[in-house]
Amino acid sequence: MVVGLVLGSLLAGCSFFGDAGTPGTAHIQAQPGNQVTQPDANLKIKAIPVPPKNPEYRVIIYHNVNTVGSFVPDQMTVPVGAVVEWIWTDQYDQHNVWWIDQELINSPTKGAGYRWAVQFLTPGTYDYYCTLHPGMQGTVIVKG
Repeated sequence: MVVGLVLGSLLAGCSFFGDAGTPGTAHIQAQPGNQVTQPDANLKIKAIPVPPKNPEYRVIIYHNVNTVGSFVPDQMTVPVGAVVEWIWTDQYDQHNVWWIDQELINSPTKGAGYRWAVQFLTPGTYDYYCTLHPGMQGTVIVKG
């Protein structure tokens, strides 16, 4: 019984119902900005309370039947001060953006339609992944 509950909890964010699109065909269902709070304003990145309407840099989170999900692009280079927005388009699974650097603010776990943005304040390499699907990984390289 306990094993079933634990296994069920681990698989709750996963499904195998097929492909919900490719990077070129994924349908973006962006809702108006979602509120995000950040307890410490002195971090290397700053959460943007309301994502911008037309961000210059975007990462699409879409469904991939082979890996459960993907960050597209999985790597990008941006200047200091850039705002990057993650847009959830996966209709089947929930995802999140968690940084390898544990001092950075992480996104909540959400499904399709959610938007989350951060501004990069310090040059460096920022690696992230989805805690529900550790094979989903990405990197933002910030140049000064």
